[in-house]
Amino acid sequence: MLRFECAGGPRLLAIACFDPTPSVAFVSALPLEEAPGFGRVLRDHLVGARVLEISSRRHDRVLRLRMGTRSRFGVARYHDLVLELIPRFGNALLLGEDGRIVSALQSFDATTNARRSVLEGFPYEAPPIDERFRIPRLIARAYGGDGERVVEEIETSIERLADLYVYRDRAGRLLQAHLVPLPVPDAVESREASFLALCAEMQSAAGGGDAAPAVALRREQLIARIGKRLAADERDAAQIRARLDEIAERDALRASGEAIYARLHEYPENERQALKEEASKDFARYRALGERALRLAPALARLQERIEGARSLQWEASRVEPELLAEVGRAFESTFEGRRNRGAAGKPKTPKRLPPRELRVRPGIRILIGRSPEQNADLTFHIARPDDRWFHAKGVPGAHVILQCDREIDEGDAALRLAADCAALYSKGGSSAQVDVEVTRRKHVRKQRGGAPGLVFYTNARALIGVPDRARAELEAIEDALRTPSS
Repeated sequence: MLRFECAGGPRLLAIACFDPTPSVAFVSALPLEEAPGFGRVLRDHLVGARVLEISSRRHDRVLRLRMGTRSRFGVARYHDLVLELIPRFGNALLLGEDGRIVSALQSFDATTNARRSVLEGFPYEAPPIDERFRIPRLIARAYGGDGERVVEEIETSIERLADLYVYRDRAGRLLQAHLVPLPVPDAVESREASFLALCAEMQSAAGGGDAAPAVALRREQLIARIGKRLAADERDAAQIRARLDEIAERDALRASGEAIYARLHEYPENERQALKEEASKDFARYRALGERALRLAPALARLQERIEGARSLQWEASRVEPELLAEVGRAFESTFEGRRNRGAAGKPKTPKRLPPRELRVRPGIRILIGRSPEQNADLTFHIARPDDRWFHAKGVPGAHVILQCDREIDEGDAALRLAADCAALYSKGGSSAQVDVEVTRRKHVRKQRGGAPGLVFYTNARALIGVPDRARAELEAIEDALRTPSS
C-alpha cells in the first residue's frame, strides 16, 4: 500500500502483485501497518516524492512509476517503482537512478531461476515476455480470423489516445469499457475519455470493487506479520551463532591452562601458586563455555525450525487462493502466537476446507496437490495411504503432492514425472526452468513436532528433476480438453 496526498485528500494505492490476477487500484482509507523489509525501504526512499511519470512495457503487464524528490539544495533525485503484474510471477522492485535494484519483494538468483536473477545492487532486467501471453496474440486468438484487424484498431486507438467505448445497462450501471466498439447485448453505448473516472465509478458501485483490494490488503498484512516474526527469529539466531563462534574459541583456554602446567616446573616456587590460579581460571572458563554451548545449540536448532516454518508460511500466504488466506493466518497464530481457533463452547473450531487439487492421469492413477499448509498436512497424514508416493520440492517451500495408484506402477512411469513436475510447479521455485524434487513413500514422512502445519521430516527419498513449464502445459491441455464439449 502506498499513500498519496491528492487534491481531494489522501488516497491509498493497493498493489496486489501475488494475487491470481495481479492488480493495482486506488482504495478507500484503510488502517496501515508498516511492514518490515521492502515496505521500510520504500518509506525511507519515497517519503515526500512526487509521481513524475507512469509508463508500461508494450504488450506486457509491467508498470514503472518514476518517483522524484528535490533536496534542500534543489538537486532532483528519482527512484523507479517497478510493478510486475504477471500471474504467478509477480514482483515489486525499487530501482535507483542508475537502474540498479535497491530492494525487491522477492529476490532470487540464477540458481533458482534460469530466466533471470533479481538481486539487490545488480542492474534491473525486465522479465522475458512469454509469447503465449502477449496481449496482441491473446486478442488475435480470441477473435479468430478477424483478430489482426482488431489488434490494429486497438494499437491505433492507443496511439491516438481516443475516447473509450463504454457500455452500461439500462439502469446506468457500468458493464464494460473498450478501446474499440464491441457488440455488447442489451447495453447502452457512450464515448468517454477518462479511464480513471470509470475505475472510480466501478469501485463505488454497489457490491463492486473493494473485494480484490481488500483481499490484497489482508494478504500483505499477513505477509508483514509473518515477516516481523521471521525477522525477530533471524536476529535471535544470529546472536546465538555469534555466541557459539565465541565458544568455539574455548579450546584456546584449555590449551593455555595446559601450557601453564606443562611449564610450571620452570618457574620459581614463589610464582607457581599465581600461575596455578591463572590456569584454574582458564579451565573454569572453558567448562562454563562448554555448558553454555550445550544450552545454545538446541536453542539454535529450535529457532532454525521456526525460521523454516515462518518462511514456508510466508510463501503460502503469497500464493494461496483468497478463501484460504484465513487458514494460513490460523496456522501462523497457532504456531507462533500460541492462539487456537476455538468456537463458542471452547472446542477447536474446524472450518470448512476446500478439497485438494486433483489431477486424474488415467484410470486408477491420480495426483493430489495441497492448496495450503493445513491441507498439506491433511493430505499427507489423513488422505494419503502408507504406500502412496509423496513428492516435495527440495530445500524450498512447496505443496505436498501425492501420487495414488490403485495398482503398483514402474519407476519409469510417466505419472511419476508428471507428479514431480507438479511438485516443482507448486513450489517457491515454480518460476525456474528446473527444480530438484524428492520422492518417498508416505510411510517414511513424519510431522515436525511443534512445527508449522505441513512441515515434515522424511527418509528413504530419491531425487528427481521437476520441470514447472512441463506441468503447466499438461494442466492447460487438460483444462482445454474439459472445456471442449464432447461429440
